Amino acid sequence: MIDEWPRTSRCCGTDDDTAAVAGTDPRILLASIVHGFNNLLTPIVTIMEELHRQEVGSPRQLKRIDGAIFCAFRAKTLARQLLDFANPRKLQPVAVDISQLLELLEPVLAGVLPTGIIMRLDVDADLPPAFIDRHLIERALLNLVLNARDAMPDGGEVVVAAAMARQPGSRTPSVEPMVRLSVADTGSGMNLATLRGAGVPYFSTKTNGTGLGLAMVSQMMKSQGGGLSVTSTPYHGTAIDRWLPVMPSSSMADSC
Repeated sequence: MIDEWPRTSRCCGTDDDTAAVAGTDPRILLASIVHGFNNLLTPIVTIMEELHRQEVGSPRQLKRIDGAIFCAFRAKTLARQLLDFANPRKLQPVAVDISQLLELLEPVLAGVLPTGIIMRLDVDADLPPAFIDRHLIERALLNLVLNARDAMPDGGEVVVAAAMARQPGSRTPSVEPMVRLSVADTGSGMNLATLRGAGVPYFSTKTNGTGLGLAMVSQMMKSQGGGLSVTSTPYHGTAIDRWLPVMPSSSMADSC
């Protein structure tokens, strides 16, 4: 499942932790800083979520609380990317039941969306298992749903869909169909120039964006035999498709 950060109400002194590892491997120092950052962020998120559930404050204040919670989720996603950079984990593709995965993740994904945005699942029946790193897919889904929220400040709909299809550009019969796992929104969309930059490292339409999230997902997908494609129309929304390889038949037979 998507990583749950340890909950704590103590604001521990990260200066001591940083000093303890100073002069050692920079990756260890970075991991220590990120860990301390999350320990400080988690109680803030917990309090903000409780205030939002209790509807404490005026509608305008509740909207600002909702925005703060959203920023906190963004911060957690960035922290996870930093940890992945500091301690890259070897990808471990396994058989993943996409229908079951989406059913488990639905409340988590819907929980990061405000009341003005609804989320809908559209999953084909009898999908074969995908052969992919499960943690990668979970984090990519969360990141893309957050991106969809960014694109719809006035509300809208997010559709998370899964179906069998052939990847764009692979029209020859010899190319096997793949599981297309997509996140589509009804937001502002992108013009052609912006669309061309989507997925390019360090390209971002956000003021404080790193431009690494989509690029990392694209690279990881390709390294596992999959892919990523983006379609968008200005003022009509964006759809981001991840193409997941199907579990090889020989491997399914061996597991039986």
